[in-house]
Amino acid sequence: MQKRHEELTRRAFMGRIAAASAVTAGLAGIAQARQYIPGDVDDYDFLIARVGNNNPDWEYFPGGDKNLLEQLSHVLRIKVKIQPNTRDENPERGKPEHFNAMVDLTSIDDLRKFPFLFMTGMGVYRLGQTQTENLREYVCSGGFVLMDECAHPGRADDFYQSAYLSLVSAFGKEAIRPIPEDHEIYRNVYDISQPNYRRWVRTGVPSPGNVGVFIEERLAVVLCDADIHCGWTDPRNSWIKRAHHE
Repeated sequence: MQKRHEELTRRAFMGRIAAASAVTAGLAGIAQARQYIPGDVDDYDFLIARVGNNNPDWEYFPGGDKNLLEQLSHVLRIKVKIQPNTRDENPERGKPEHFNAMVDLTSIDDLRKFPFLFMTGMGVYRLGQTQTENLREYVCSGGFVLMDECAHPGRADDFYQSAYLSLVSAFGKEAIRPIPEDHEIYRNVYDISQPNYRRWVRTGVPSPGNVGVFIEERLAVVLCDADIHCGWTDPRNSWIKRAHHE
């Protein structure tokens, strides 16, 4: 009887070890999934890394990223990475492997692998101290960040407002200024100083417009309220007219 009891005890102990190992492995998998950085990033001239972090709804429409990359490759004759199984609005929500990369601002060494970070979403997010410091170092070292509100008629401009506060925390309010209409970013390749899109309009709330973080005279971060990513996703604008804009 004693031997049987000892066997059950050992079996229970080993079962607990196995269960704990499985949980640990699962948590490790979740932690690893917070970033997706392929090993071939140096094979391309330009990539778009999506910022996930704790940003709600960061993964909408990877086909938009693909469309922009395809157009860039045609116009600028650069080598870009085109992700398979994405096109326009399909899938609606992407997995990390649907993007060139997915980063969460926790590692400055990982951020330096990409010259361009793209951040979009609908909900409120907050950056921790390490993430704020890494964002500041990345930008001050020459990186560029595009933040674009994913507008929705049933949601407030939570992304825009939380992005603005994160930029204030990282760079100070004095570094954030409206982007002048004659700025070179609107005329770098094509003249888009008079865009033909409608700005996102909420009842009783004026459009805040595009603002940027300027490092001396360099425009290093663009915060946009117009949901331009939907323009990448559907160049015909049918989805934008149907769901986002008046």
